[in-house]
Amino acid sequence: MFGLFNNKSFEPLDYDTRKWYENNFLWLNQEFDNPKHEERKIYTPTELDFPIKWDKSENCAIQLMKIVADNLQINPDELQIEFFENGMSEFNIGGSTIFLENDKENPAAAGMYFDKAENGKYTIAIDKKLLELPDNLISTIAHELCHVKLLGEKRIDFNDEHLTDLATVTFGFGIFNANSSFSFYAQSDRWGYQNSGYMKAPEWAYALALSAFYRNEDNPEWKKYLNPSIKKDFERAIKYMIDNESEIFKPNSEDESSSH
Repeated sequence: MFGLFNNKSFEPLDYDTRKWYENNFLWLNQEFDNPKHEERKIYTPTELDFPIKWDKSENCAIQLMKIVADNLQINPDELQIEFFENGMSEFNIGGSTIFLENDKENPAAAGMYFDKAENGKYTIAIDKKLLELPDNLISTIAHELCHVKLLGEKRIDFNDEHLTDLATVTFGFGIFNANSSFSFYAQSDRWGYQNSGYMKAPEWAYALALSAFYRNEDNPEWKKYLNPSIKKDFERAIKYMIDNESEIFKPNSEDESSSH
C-alpha cells in the first residue's frame, strides 16, 4: 500500500519541525517511561476503551476524566472538574471563586488548567458544549491532564502548548486530539486548550507516525479510527520513516538537544 509514494518527492514536514517532534517525542518517552511507550495502550473511540453509558451529563465527563487520569497515573482524588458556558460562569478553584465572562466576540477556550490549589487539587475547567461531543471532550481532557504531568509535576518550567499536545500522543490519546484538530470550536487568547488544538493536522499525522514507528507498527490497526485526511498524511509519514529509517530520531547537526 505504501508503494504509491516516493520518499524523494514527499517530506512530511520541514527538517527543523521534524526534528523538534522527534527530539521531544524521545524526551517525553524518557520522562514517562513506566510503562514504556511500546507497552502503552492506544485508546480508540470505542465502547471497549470507554465503557460509559453516554447521556451527555457532567457525570459522563467525570467518568472520562477518571479513565484518562488512570492512564496518565494521576490520582483522581487530586483532580476536580468544573464546567462553564457562554455568558458569565462562576466556579470554585481551591476555595476561591473564579468568574469567567465570555461571549461570541470573546469566546473562552474549550478547556483550561489550573495548578494545584490550597485544597491539594488541580482543577480542569471544561466548556459544557463538549458534553455534546464526546470525542472532543476526551481530547480536551487528555490535553488538560497532560498539563498536570508537565506543569503540575514540574517536568517543565513554562507552559508549552505544542509539547502538551504531543504528550497526548505519548500517553495514547493522540487519535482523539488529531481528529479534533480538524474541528473548529472556539478561539481565545486564554491559557487553555481549544478543540482545534495547537498542532496542525500534518504535525499530528507525523506525531502519530512517530508513535507507530517507535512501536514497530508500520500498519497499526488503530489507524482506521483517524479521519481520512489525517489517515492519508499518517500513511505518507510512516512510509517516509520506513524509507529513511536511519534518519528518524537521529540528532540534528547542532546540539540536538532542542527538546522542550
